[in-house]
Amino acid sequence: MSGLWTREETAAASLITGLVAAVLSAYLLDRLGVRIAPLLVLFVAMASGAATLAWRPRLPRGARAPLDDLTGFAASVLGVLAALVWIGWPELLPPGGGSDLTHHLQFIDFIDRHGRLAHAAEDSALVGNLINYTPGSHLLASMGGAWMRSDGLHAAYPVVALSVTVKAGLLFLVVWRMVGPQFGAPIAAASVLLLFLPYDYFIGSFAEFSFLPQVVSETFAVAMWLALVLWDERPSLRAAALFATAGVGVFLTWPVWIGPPVLALLVLVVMRGDVPRLDRLRCLVGALGPIGLAATLHAAGRVESFAIIQSGGSAFWPSASRFGWPFLLLFAAGAVLAVGRRSGRATMLLLAALAAQTLVLLVVWRVSGADSPYMALKMPHLAIHPMAGLGGLALSSAFGGLVRLVESLVPSPWLTPARVKGAAWLIVAAGFGWTASNLAAMSRPAPAITESAYRAGIWAREHAQRDCIEYLVPQDSTSYWLHLAVLGNPSLPAPGTPEPVYVYRDAVSRWITGTSYPVAIADLSVIPREVREDMDVLARFGHIAVGRRRGTTACSGR
Repeated sequence: MSGLWTREETAAASLITGLVAAVLSAYLLDRLGVRIAPLLVLFVAMASGAATLAWRPRLPRGARAPLDDLTGFAASVLGVLAALVWIGWPELLPPGGGSDLTHHLQFIDFIDRHGRLAHAAEDSALVGNLINYTPGSHLLASMGGAWMRSDGLHAAYPVVALSVTVKAGLLFLVVWRMVGPQFGAPIAAASVLLLFLPYDYFIGSFAEFSFLPQVVSETFAVAMWLALVLWDERPSLRAAALFATAGVGVFLTWPVWIGPPVLALLVLVVMRGDVPRLDRLRCLVGALGPIGLAATLHAAGRVESFAIIQSGGSAFWPSASRFGWPFLLLFAAGAVLAVGRRSGRATMLLLAALAAQTLVLLVVWRVSGADSPYMALKMPHLAIHPMAGLGGLALSSAFGGLVRLVESLVPSPWLTPARVKGAAWLIVAAGFGWTASNLAAMSRPAPAITESAYRAGIWAREHAQRDCIEYLVPQDSTSYWLHLAVLGNPSLPAPGTPEPVYVYRDAVSRWITGTSYPVAIADLSVIPREVREDMDVLARFGHIAVGRRRGTTACSGR
């Protein structure tokens, strides 16, 4: 296989470079004490992406890239994008709920309103423990909102959807490299479909559990995996540059993923004894130098930020049912096949490095005495991508065996390469249909974040006392989000002020007994009649209203 990059690989590298350039330029502007300028960030991102496109070596004269590779890549990317649009439709706001989502949206809102990251002690009251958090995904959401002439809230889900879509395209490219050009396109497209089997790790991580920065960082980590594959096939500074660029994106977005690709690269460099030592050293410096600079820059004055590896939270334990037996069996078969294949070496090393980091994080958990091995439990979220890639190897072997069986049963002239590849695409198309029908049959819970609630919250922020509002909405996650991320209340109330209460039943009881704040954001479709009859509606947005309890004019503490 030629070591030249395909047009699809170059396009993916260009997009990754543009996204990382957007994050890095916004981050550097803030570190310089300059207000983050979205248009300047956009210019830097586009110029960086264009420069990457211009760096692509040209194919030899007369050579043509296969059309079905482009078709398969486009089908995979657009198929995943369609699924994500369906999941977020019609409002395309972040699905899921919980405190994590609120805190991330609170940080995005802070960037929107201040044009900078949080630094001062007083900022911690508005962004909580995210003051030392790597801000890559939050910057992308805030910049995206400005580019859309909207805000970071409305760009948050499109940013996540874009990252997951790009991640699927990167997986396609890796599998194409591992399998080879003969049946690479349909097999690579099938590998993308495999990601939907461990649904909780692929879609659920953002649609249900709201691990937004982690999901965006996974895209950059998968780009590092592609760079490993490209470098192992043909060591070059270009592949090292992609590794470095994606690595900077990983570190500035969610740095927990940085270790396994770096470890895999170090092992690969040692194994490639056929490459001159000086060339290997240059690639190693080119790949790791920028990542080290980014880490040093972020850590300056933020030593406590490394405590992220000891942080806790809610994460589920892995089980066969969460992965799906077909996924696990295909992965196991592909792992066996990869042992004897040079093209699968980088992928196997990445998985081994992920396993090693998991063991280290388990040790950290034991030593720290945390409630759960939170970070160790996160490792499968990244591992499913190389696992799906090895599953593609298994699919390739199975399809090759099927072709040989058919060749032994039918006349050779009938079984042309075009017909074989067409049959492969028919199977993939059936897989796309099956996946789409399963997604369509899944029930979607009522979202905690809605456009109507957001508009009501903005109205209340502009026309009422923001710390003097009740939340008569059925989901506690909605109340929490409104109070912190929309109204802009501090995460920790000032001493002497009552703690905000987000439980719907308690809020209704206080309203009825006259012990609540006089103004409320209320869901008119669920509040009891006695609450509705005692409320003057000040503004209404769909079924969400801002109302005042009759007979009250001023705010008084509960």
